[in-house]
Amino acid sequence: MATKRLPTLLLAIVAGVGAANTYYLQPLLHVVSVSLHLSGGNAGFLVTVTQAGFVVGLGVLLPLGDRYDRRWLIVLSLLLAGLFDLGAGLVTGTISFGVSLLGVGIFSVVAQFAVTYVAAAAPAEIRSSEIAKVMAGLLAGIVLARTYSGAMSDLLGYHSVFIVAAAISVLLAAIVWMRLPAESAKHPLTIVEMWRDGAMLLRDEPILRLRSFLGMLSFGSFSIFWTTMAFALSAHPYHLSSGLIGLFGFAGLAGVLAARAVGALADRGHTAFTTVVSFVLIALSYLAFYLTHDSLILFIVLTATLDAGIQGAHLSNQSLIYRLAPGAQGRITMVYMVFYFLGGVIGSSLASVLYGIGGWPYVTIAGTLAGTLGLVVWGVLAVRERRWVAEIANEDSNAEKERQSE
Repeated sequence: MATKRLPTLLLAIVAGVGAANTYYLQPLLHVVSVSLHLSGGNAGFLVTVTQAGFVVGLGVLLPLGDRYDRRWLIVLSLLLAGLFDLGAGLVTGTISFGVSLLGVGIFSVVAQFAVTYVAAAAPAEIRSSEIAKVMAGLLAGIVLARTYSGAMSDLLGYHSVFIVAAAISVLLAAIVWMRLPAESAKHPLTIVEMWRDGAMLLRDEPILRLRSFLGMLSFGSFSIFWTTMAFALSAHPYHLSSGLIGLFGFAGLAGVLAARAVGALADRGHTAFTTVVSFVLIALSYLAFYLTHDSLILFIVLTATLDAGIQGAHLSNQSLIYRLAPGAQGRITMVYMVFYFLGGVIGSSLASVLYGIGGWPYVTIAGTLAGTLGLVVWGVLAVRERRWVAEIANEDSNAEKERQSE
């Protein structure tokens, strides 16, 4: 596909809408817990259900992008995500609501179809920057999802959040079908072969193993925060409504800015620097949360620095893993994102338990440990990773010389 035809803006919107589907619930947890008569932090397990669905989508649907035209997959995923959004907006029982959220999570994998579409189509010299643009759209979707869901819930109730989201997904599916170019023919791999190839990539590529583990830690810390943040802000001393809690999504704009900056640095080979800075931000933000008890302004600032650290770590990981195995972006993304969202499942489950036991302070301790562990793991393997990256650069250089000589 020619670079000039790459519809990066449309893909960024797709990524944003897909990602938003998995984040509408977070500012609403207190309201939902009251409506569904769930005690303590138990509503946080609904976030776990959504993330578990996303893991299923990553493992079952995402690898199909290496075999089938991603335009078809994006359209189908948007339509089915819209169907389950509509279900979440209409049902009133805890189990039926959870089943709807599970389906929303599965088909929110459309966000990763958008990322792998651009990763496969963009030239190597600008790939990180193009991925960063789509990631900026994805992060903007997360920011707007939280703010939109909080405001809409205050106005019309939390069910309206999902009904409107369903309409948006269906409308976007029609636009994608009309405007997104089809991909070229691909290898006729079966799903079993793609799973096997994914396992072999994990076995053979040390960068993928390291960066998948770091992704698991970073998104685990993300879920620790956003699963319990609504409970902390609705309680003493803040007592905020869902609408005001949703406004905290704007603090995530720091993550959007971080993604663009990290993408530019990654194209220049500075992923070591961005990785260290990102995990330092995660650890220090949580430590400051632990030491701070009643400053709303500081809470907002720390939300921004935490989001910047998490998204910086994520894009640092992606900028390296997409240099591996050209043509296998779907399988690489499957492996990485399965680990990434397993971290989210673990983080949200752990946060729900810890908040029930010891409240917000216990949550912040867990987040501090996650950020610190990321720094330690990367520090131990930093020298080896530099050697692995140099080997990839040599392979790319040799491949380019061979193409030029033909």
